[in-house]
Amino acid sequence: MHCIIFRIVLLLLPSVFVVNGSAQEPVDYTRYEGKTITEIRIIGAKYTKHSVIRNALMSKQGMPFTVFKLHRDYLHLDRLGIFGNFDIRPVLEDNGLILEVEVKEVFPYLPILSVVLGDENGLQFGGGVTSINFIKRALYFSGIVLVGGATNIEFRFRNPRFAGNRTSYQIDFYHRNRENLSFNYSEVADEFYSTLAKMVGYSGRLGARFNFQSIKSDTVGITLSNNRYDSVPQLAFFFGYDSRSSNTNPHSGWWNELEIMRSGFLGFDSNFWRFTFDIRRYIPVMSSHKLTVSSLLTMTTGQVGTDVATWQQFTLGGTNSIRGWSTGSRTGKNEFINTIEYRYNILEPRPFNIMGFDLRLGGQIALFADFGHAWNVSEQFKLNNFIAGYGAGFRLLVPFTGLVRLDFALGESNKGVMLHIGSFEKAHKQRKRVR
Repeated sequence: MHCIIFRIVLLLLPSVFVVNGSAQEPVDYTRYEGKTITEIRIIGAKYTKHSVIRNALMSKQGMPFTVFKLHRDYLHLDRLGIFGNFDIRPVLEDNGLILEVEVKEVFPYLPILSVVLGDENGLQFGGGVTSINFIKRALYFSGIVLVGGATNIEFRFRNPRFAGNRTSYQIDFYHRNRENLSFNYSEVADEFYSTLAKMVGYSGRLGARFNFQSIKSDTVGITLSNNRYDSVPQLAFFFGYDSRSSNTNPHSGWWNELEIMRSGFLGFDSNFWRFTFDIRRYIPVMSSHKLTVSSLLTMTTGQVGTDVATWQQFTLGGTNSIRGWSTGSRTGKNEFINTIEYRYNILEPRPFNIMGFDLRLGGQIALFADFGHAWNVSEQFKLNNFIAGYGAGFRLLVPFTGLVRLDFALGESNKGVMLHIGSFEKAHKQRKRVR
């Protein structure tokens, strides 16, 4: 079992769930095309400032109504990630065209219980707090502490709409004290990650990332420095394209990113360039069926042990890379991971009212296959060195993490069926998995 992650919202769940209906795509409102919007009326917002909702809309008071902008408004409100349900509708009244925005909010502050069970670090447990609507401005904040087989402390902050509503930033901090069994050393790590991005047109993103990693090892040869302590700044620039139909449960569209990163400069440890190509395609098959295809290629310059530290290599196998294989089945400074997954909605995402709290939940079943490799030199990049896994699983669509994955996979010889449990989309987590 590679990694089991449970993050449980601490609510007393009643035995009866009340379904309020689901958010719907806008109906045919072409008859209102070109009419001037005289008012934007916000209904149901108790925890969110009305200005946050209005700023997220392309439709503006005093401007002509268009169906195109209405569709973009649905997408923008979905990407805020703070509503259990919402609807946007134009209504003709005596004083003109009113755009009504009715929302059902998720409670903005919730405690979390976390339990982690993994091959490398055993049982970890702890808790924290999450806010998806911090200070009523659709800001995301999360702080979690885990102890046990390893110590993990993490803080995350995200502002999806900043400086004119077209800029976002994100700041993450992680502290880890654990046994790294992939490379056989005890690790103490402090890591800082930051991202600043600006929208380009309707679907493009242009931005920069600055990261700083501090890694201490108890074993010689893991770090580049002789004192077994590496300090590594990283600066990256990226261009992305996001045309997904939904941020939380996409049925169609693309999510692509090209990143160019420089690791180590100004006399710090490490000295290499890293190029990442991340392609994700969501293909509608039928109303409740979809196909997702993703491909991640990362190429790194330099030589391991001289320019690239041992701990900076990729390891393949497990929940967030090649399912059906053990962690560390392939290791190298370069990686190539491909996934195809067929999903069927057995429960369409919809809001449930739980003791007065609106939470949007859904369920999917999935068939999947993974195929990939990690390597250091070109001679190792051969088809017979690739590993592949396949299987079936269940997806629980939930707030905060987007989804929880339960997968049963086959792949590695003499291992039989392997169970993998993870959070977030696999394509998202394989970019962020722990070394």
